[in-house]
Amino acid sequence: MKRVVIAVALSMLAAAAFANGGHGGPGGPGDLGRGGAYEELIIGSEGSVYFVDDTTLVAVNPSGAVAWRATLDSARTRVELSGSNLIALTTTAATTTTAASSKLTAIAASSGATAWTLTLDGIVTSLRPFNGGTYAVVVTPAATAGAEPTHTLVAISNSGAVLWRFTL
Repeated sequence: MKRVVIAVALSMLAAAAFANGGHGGPGGPGDLGRGGAYEELIIGSEGSVYFVDDTTLVAVNPSGAVAWRATLDSARTRVELSGSNLIALTTTAATTTTAASSKLTAIAASSGATAWTLTLDGIVTSLRPFNGGTYAVVVTPAATAGAEPTHTLVAISNSGAVLWRFTL
C-alpha cells in the first residue's frame, strides 16, 4: 500500500511539474518541449489528435501513427475542428495600401487535403463550429479616425460558402 501511495504522489508531482514547465523543455502550459510548437491539441470524436508543428498541421490516428501532414500558410495559424474539417485561420495585417484580411482554409480531417479556402475582409477574432459549418466573428477596422470598428458574425457552411452576415 505504501508503494502505491508513493507512486501516486510521484505521478502527481510529475504532472504538476509538467504543467508548470518543469519537463526539460522551454516551459509553459501546453508546451511539449519543442519551443511551443504544440500549444494546443485538437481531439477528434473518433480519437485522432491534430496539432500544429511550426508550419505543419499533423494528424495522429488513435493507434499513434501519423495519418497525414499538411503545410500551413504561417507558424501563427490558428486551427479549429469544425465537422469533418479543420479550419486553419491566417490573418494578414493592414498595410498602408491594403486592408486587413483573414484567410480560412478547410483541411479534410480524414486526409489532410484542402477542401476549400475563403478570404474575409477584416480580422477574424473567433471561430465557433456548429452542425452546419462555422461561425466567424470578424472585426473590420474603422475607415476613418475616431470611428468605431465594425463587428460582424459570419455563418460559413461546411462547403465554404458564406450563408449570411449579421452586424453585431
